[in-house]
Amino acid sequence: MLQVKGVSRSFGPKQILKDVTFSLEPGTITGLIGPSGGGKSVLLKIMGGVMRADSGEVCFDECVANEDGSLACGLMFQEGALFDSISVLDNVAFPLVSGKVPVSLLGLKRRRAVTERVAAILARVGLARAWHKMPGQLSGGMRRRTSLARALVSHPPVVLLDDPTAGLDPVASSVIMNLIVELHHEYRPTMLVVSHDLRRLLPVVDSIYALYDGSIQFGGNLAKLRAEASPFLRSFVTCRFELGQGSSHPAPH
Repeated sequence: MLQVKGVSRSFGPKQILKDVTFSLEPGTITGLIGPSGGGKSVLLKIMGGVMRADSGEVCFDECVANEDGSLACGLMFQEGALFDSISVLDNVAFPLVSGKVPVSLLGLKRRRAVTERVAAILARVGLARAWHKMPGQLSGGMRRRTSLARALVSHPPVVLLDDPTAGLDPVASSVIMNLIVELHHEYRPTMLVVSHDLRRLLPVVDSIYALYDGSIQFGGNLAKLRAEASPFLRSFVTCRFELGQGSSHPAPH
């Protein structure tokens, strides 16, 4: 299990996160929703170890820990966070080679294995022909798909995805969300997905947390959301997705 315990974070006088506490069950997909600017991206960066909390901690089992004790996870940043000086291939390969890029400097056997792994994930996110391009040559949507491929390529035990369908058209959004579900079926990572695209997110998650005003205001499954959500949360959700409405996406279980 992965647990977030009492995490708080401020930037100057503004407190973004206030004693955030929740847990993720192993092998599940959990959605994190809430208004823009509510701290969701900051929370994912703290969980992924790229930003420090002012107080609180992130606890996890040994099976999802790196050798140095940090969380072994794939993190997709909201802004993409690609390395502009290296190609799409080398960006996606980065987790596979512990940052030892470019891949062309690897030995032949290792280079072939890494290249094949990267080519496979790029094909699945619709970027098979973009492997040689530099990030500056990509559209916003292509940058997001490259970032998603990098987060998933090593099949990490924990995957943190920050708005993976933002900036994509409806068809591409459906493809990406279906890919996330397919990869979850394949090797069962613990996933936390931040998204404002509730029409595609809600039907595929096992549970939902709502973050607003700096703290977790709701936690539970879709049935509980229908029955027990506050008027504010119900209004927030309904304007993006009619609760109980059908979806073209299969449930993950």
